[in-house]
Amino acid sequence: MFNPFQRTCADAYCEGDFAHVEDIEQVRAVSDTLFTFLMIELGTPEDCDTREEALRRMAMAIGNIQDFAAAIEKMQTA
Repeated sequence: MFNPFQRTCADAYCEGDFAHVEDIEQVRAVSDTLFTFLMIELGTPEDCDTREEALRRMAMAIGNIQDFAAAIEKMQTA
């Protein structure tokens, strides 16, 4: 069973394409690694138990992705 943050993620991610998932094993079975990462990060076993913590985790993930995107933009064309 998902906590409210995981349920919101499943319902909103990719315009609701994964709204049908009900547990972490189903999450892993859809083979979308970003979705799996988000669902694990938002999980109660990871101590994500407040709205503020969920937002903090998402902000950190967004920052990491933006840093990586900036590094790719600086790369020479192969």
